[in-house]
Amino acid sequence: MLLAEEAEELARITLASLDAKPVGWTDAEELRGVEKDGCGYMFTVNPMTAHVDQRRVIKLYTATPGTVVPEEVPATLRDEIIDLCDGYEIGDVGAQEIWSACRLFMIQGELLPALV
Repeated sequence: MLLAEEAEELARITLASLDAKPVGWTDAEELRGVEKDGCGYMFTVNPMTAHVDQRRVIKLYTATPGTVVPEEVPATLRDEIIDLCDGYEIGDVGAQEIWSACRLFMIQGELLPALV
């Protein structure tokens, strides 16, 4: 279950992505140029020239910031991990090792394609 602070942060990130404004645009022909010659053009959004065919416009956005996962296990989660491993006497060190393994997966998971 998410803590209130975590839920608020996720909501903030989600809402920010809905308000994202394009920083530029290009079209398929320019992308082919990048693929073929290593060079293509990105055009400004404001103002967009009047002769632009809107059906060909591919809007470009900045990448969303990556998820921040603390290196040290948060105290509330440390206690939760220790409770879940009841009977194994893992202590703080074991909880940190479990957290570090999970953290690594969370960070690398951003680089993996989404499974649907």
